[in-house]
Amino acid sequence: MNRANATNAFEAELEQLVTTAFARGASIEAAWLIETPVSDAPDWVVTVEKRPSQGNSGFEPRFLEE
Repeated sequence: MNRANATNAFEAELEQLVTTAFARGASIEAAWLIETPVSDAPDWVVTVEKRPSQGNSGFEPRFLEE
């Protein structure tokens, strides 16, 4: 798999993970530290922030938060 395909796959998998976790009610808005077990590999900080949807989706967050 080339770098562009790997990046596209990562983005699709991340989107699936975030939307599924949100739908299940998980608290996902945070900064997450991902420590890799291999000493030569970097650790990662992933920040998830919610933002208003673009356009008029009809989404009412208060219904999910109650």
